[in-house]
Amino acid sequence: MAPRPLLATLLLAAAAAGCASTGGDGTGAPPDTETAKRLESEAERVFAEAEALREREEWDDARDLFRDVHEDYPGSPLAPEAQYRAAECAYRADRLYAAGELFAKYIEDRPLSPHVETVERRLYDIGDRLIEDGRRGLWGTGIFTTSEEGVHLLRRLATLLPTGTWADDALLRIGRWYAEERDFVGAEMTLDELLKDYPASEWRLEARFLLAWTFRTDNRGPAYDGEKLRRARAHFSEYLHQATRDPDRAAEYADRIAAAREEIAAIDADLARKALLRARFYRRSGRYGAALAVLREAARQWGATEPGGECARQAEELAAEQGEREAPQ
Repeated sequence: MAPRPLLATLLLAAAAAGCASTGGDGTGAPPDTETAKRLESEAERVFAEAEALREREEWDDARDLFRDVHEDYPGSPLAPEAQYRAAECAYRADRLYAAGELFAKYIEDRPLSPHVETVERRLYDIGDRLIEDGRRGLWGTGIFTTSEEGVHLLRRLATLLPTGTWADDALLRIGRWYAEERDFVGAEMTLDELLKDYPASEWRLEARFLLAWTFRTDNRGPAYDGEKLRRARAHFSEYLHQATRDPDRAAEYADRIAAAREEIAAIDADLARKALLRARFYRRSGRYGAALAVLREAARQWGATEPGGECARQAEELAAEQGEREAPQ
């Protein structure tokens, strides 16, 4: 079959780029002239059949034939375009995860492709849709979820195209999913990666607030350790610093700013309560000096809170007791 104008264009473009044909036997050895002509003729024929099926929107059959061109004739100038169109056909057929894997493999094989921007957007859309499909489950039942597949594809997007347009969007989407699933370690690692690696991202404020919320939610109990709370407070404080620097931005994020301030106040109260717990533990252990140091520091930092005031009261009481113990007889 004679090449269509589209095929001729693709062939000329590939030749101009210096594409070299290799053998169809997988050895990489260049075929002889007659064999090369025969293989290319077969590749053109299969590609044309696939293109005809694609135009008729017979997506699955078209995908199979495009894949045949890519896999059976890897040395053909048509192979790169066939690999891309196989992924596109899977996408059009709504076979999302298969399409995502094909797009990711295409970018892995051809990072300088002219289709990179389209593929990047496709990968983000597919990952996002799979996460949402997984949240709904089969007919809304939550069975056969696919969210993990979406997370996997978004992670591949961020890994394969870290300097692309959608890498930071992908990390934010992954981090939010982890937070919603209460996988706090996953959320913290992903959002921290976004903040460290994408200083110019439009999502920095959103990621900062979500990371603060994650640390806050990860440690609400009465345990002595307040490290997660201190991290949450630091991120809420940085969020306030960033969000209030510009009046227009402050007006836009007024609700979040108010929420961050409320969270900081609540965290301070929680930290003061934890200080009381530590001080009581030290007193029961006979470590009065350590207890007094904890109470005084808590009163200094969080005296404005109710637990902070209680820390101050107990510090005075314990200091008096210590003074009586240490007074000369």
